Amino acid sequence: MKLYLPKLLLKLLLKLLLALLLALLLAGCAGHAQAAPLAPRPEMRGLWVVRTSILSPQAIAKVVSAAKLHHFNALFVQVRGRGDAFYQSSLEPRAEELRAAPADFDPLAEAVRQGHAAGLQVHAWLNTCYVWGAGHRPAALAHVVNQHPEWLARDSKGHFQLASGAGCEGAFLSPANLDARQHIHDVFLDVATRYDIDGIHFDYVRYAGAAYDYSAAALARFREQMQGSARLIDVKIGEARLATDRLSYPHMFPQEWQAFRRQQVTDMVAAISHDVKAVKPWVVVSAAVFADSKDAYTTRGQDWKTWLKNGYLDAVVPMAYGASTPIVARQIRDAVAAAHASGRYAYAGLGSWHIPVGSTVTKIEAARALGAEGSVLFSYGGMTQDGRTTRYLQALTQKCYVGAAAVPAMPWLAPHPAETLHGG
Repeated sequence: MKLYLPKLLLKLLLKLLLALLLALLLAGCAGHAQAAPLAPRPEMRGLWVVRTSILSPQAIAKVVSAAKLHHFNALFVQVRGRGDAFYQSSLEPRAEELRAAPADFDPLAEAVRQGHAAGLQVHAWLNTCYVWGAGHRPAALAHVVNQHPEWLARDSKGHFQLASGAGCEGAFLSPANLDARQHIHDVFLDVATRYDIDGIHFDYVRYAGAAYDYSAAALARFREQMQGSARLIDVKIGEARLATDRLSYPHMFPQEWQAFRRQQVTDMVAAISHDVKAVKPWVVVSAAVFADSKDAYTTRGQDWKTWLKNGYLDAVVPMAYGASTPIVARQIRDAVAAAHASGRYAYAGLGSWHIPVGSTVTKIEAARALGAEGSVLFSYGGMTQDGRTTRYLQALTQKCYVGAAAVPAMPWLAPHPAETLHGG
């Protein structure tokens, strides 16, 4: 028996069939011409590279290759560890760790050459006040600890320590000693002037702790300051007490003493930042700081919020090294608020060397959500077991750094001359 369909129903079936064919055709075309995935937003993806990871060109090549492969975009390379130089310097002795390297090997120059060739930024990381941390004196007679022990910060008894111990990592230069401060300034300017670095990075830009600095230079300068500002009767009392109490002025004027201590560090940062910008206005000035801003301010003399407010820093990197993500997030939030209020950037400094990769990922995501302009991880050597494995970096890339990202531009900085020359 033949089946006859009404004409109206037949027309409807034909229309549905055509619509289905058209949909399948469009889907097939879309499958062959999908839009390119969006590139990750710009963010700092930095690696702190400790000086022991740059002892040969081959070691530097390993660092650069790992950073590039795993989508990092900046290296913070430690070139002044303990009052020494991992570069060619006329101001400080060559680092003892480079004894086996050829005399003409320049780790900083090599890191800049290889890093830039791979498209990475290279920031010169200098330990600022911290100049020694071993139980023996430096081997080089020209080392600042040997040449100028009077420049070292002292405790209330007038002592300093060489080795790292409770409450003090070792010997620190006193930012209140104007000769010591000038030396630090000259070291920073030497590096910034002679090397094509993308940034200069302060670390240990502080006192060892609240017990320091009662050096002769600090006490003399504070005494002079108070003699010019305190009441005459108080000055006379302070002078009378000096015979039995070398700390009479700090004891009489404790608030002014704390402000004085902080101001010495701030003045040092201000002068270095100003003079670096005068020479190379495109160089980024950043600082690794204590993430607990209250502790940094009251104990370390590290008033990094003022450094941001006054434009001495382009970026602050709070060392939020704890394992607890809520605590780290609170510290990052504080830094982001201070940086953004000053029109500057905050990068989360994370202690990846002692936490699982999943914890690092969670903290990076928290920093992103809080508005940080990126993260800097401590450290290449810690995460790779001194270059023996990249498993940590591989996992990080798969979970967090999928695709390469540019470093966020800083519109307040002058362009690098090479960018201007090439129309960049």
